[in-house]
Amino acid sequence: MMGKTSILLLLGIFLVSVGCGGGEAPKPTKVPIPPTAPKPVAKVPAKEAPRPGAEVRVEPPPATPYAYNPQGKPNPFQPLVVEKPSGPPPKKKVEEAAKKEREKSGTPLERLDLIALKLVAVVWNIPHPRAMVEDSGGKGYILSLGTRVGKNQGQVTKITSAGVVITEKVEGADGKLRTLETPLRLYADE
Repeated sequence: MMGKTSILLLLGIFLVSVGCGGGEAPKPTKVPIPPTAPKPVAKVPAKEAPRPGAEVRVEPPPATPYAYNPQGKPNPFQPLVVEKPSGPPPKKKVEEAAKKEREKSGTPLERLDLIALKLVAVVWNIPHPRAMVEDSGGKGYILSLGTRVGKNQGQVTKITSAGVVITEKVEGADGKLRTLETPLRLYADE
């Protein structure tokens, strides 16, 4: 086995050395370039040097300040075609747009539903009680009194040993705003 490996190795080295040519590269041949006659240079009379006692000052031309006047010119940053709405948007669409805007802005806790939160820890016997909730993905959030939670702009109002109470303002079927207290319990049987 060792003999075959060494024979293959020697054969590979031999083929590489033969394949590379092993000899010297051909030298480039020199091509003679015919001499060209030098071009005659026209003699330019030299300027007189300034006298040592005289100073020569060259003043730049006066600069005129440029001021842009946008009067009567179109704004290059506005689109050329603008669609104008036919009338005022319906009230329902305005409310939906405002709700979507509220959902986009704010903290991640303000974009979650209260149903998606699970209370996992409470620290209540301190001057500033705290609680920890997890979302459905397992990401944890720390709550303290006054923290905004939920899509209805709820707010943490109580943190006790049993759990957390979140107060929300919800619009009822009759269109009036009601205050709704949602408890998040640490243990389901309490």
